[in-house]
Amino acid sequence: METVQQIAFVDEDVMEALGADVVPVFANALPGPPPGDSFKDDFGATLRRPPGGLYYDWQEFPLPEPSIEALDRMPWPDPADPARYRGLRERVMKLRSSTDRALFGMAPCGHDLLNQLFRVRGMEAGLIDCIANQEFAEAFLERLTLTIISAQERFLAEVGDLIDVHFAADDLGGQTGPLIAPATWRALVRPRQARIMAAIRAGTTARIVYHSCGAISELLPNLIDIGVDAINPVQVAAAGMDTRELKKRFGARLSFWGGGCDTQRVLPRGTPAEVRAEVERRIADLAPGGGFVFTPVHNIQPGVPAANIVEAFATARKAGTYPLDGNARGGMRA
Repeated sequence: METVQQIAFVDEDVMEALGADVVPVFANALPGPPPGDSFKDDFGATLRRPPGGLYYDWQEFPLPEPSIEALDRMPWPDPADPARYRGLRERVMKLRSSTDRALFGMAPCGHDLLNQLFRVRGMEAGLIDCIANQEFAEAFLERLTLTIISAQERFLAEVGDLIDVHFAADDLGGQTGPLIAPATWRALVRPRQARIMAAIRAGTTARIVYHSCGAISELLPNLIDIGVDAINPVQVAAAGMDTRELKKRFGARLSFWGGGCDTQRVLPRGTPAEVRAEVERRIADLAPGGGFVFTPVHNIQPGVPAANIVEAFATARKAGTYPLDGNARGGMRA
């Protein structure tokens, strides 16, 4: 489903066994050679998978210098390429008529603003650009914003009336706090992210799920203000991401799509009993009143015991079923 992280499409029998409620909807991948151990992304960066490794890392960056001239020479994806959308509406209409699962839309050409800067400059250089080379950073982020908006508009013109949930993203946090100072994010990134949200709102009534890993509680009021309906993956092991506190502070205005089981320690290294206790705790924190979609935090990694995966979803199906009261906003889903 996704090359960099080697995410697989989930077979129907597995979805049925785990009680999955959601089906992803993507634009078409453009034709090209299989990635092998390295490939170039749409922006001209080179990614490599180390020997024996599972994932691809950005290793060669198309913007070695923070200049407008270098930006003008850089390869750039075309969000209007008709090959991206050929047959998309027909495919999604068939899904709409054949499943009662929610359809989760994701437009092409990237979603990240801050992280895409790191992917074309390298993370260290990109972080420096946010402070020392702001004219260049502004120019790059503005061009990227226009590209993302164009992709959102094209994708939603095809399927905006058919999907239930739509994806937006930008990884904003590390394990202990935001990647850049919140004031810098609000100056450089938030106004452009708000324009992307407005473009999504103009093209669909679907709910917007915003993906950001890490310790981002400090930024959640800003994300709510620009139109985010739900946050994912709710990285419960990061600083300031206590699920009970998040629900207390933001639950009236924000749903939580994730946080159902810690995948940094409990799911891969815990016993089934520890997994069960973790899932019960997170449901107790996040589910009351509705506004919770159960899923473990981020991707389930290779090497996680199958018994722990089964235990997590079985516990969710048992512990997460409850009658809705008049204040609930949809209950808990999986």
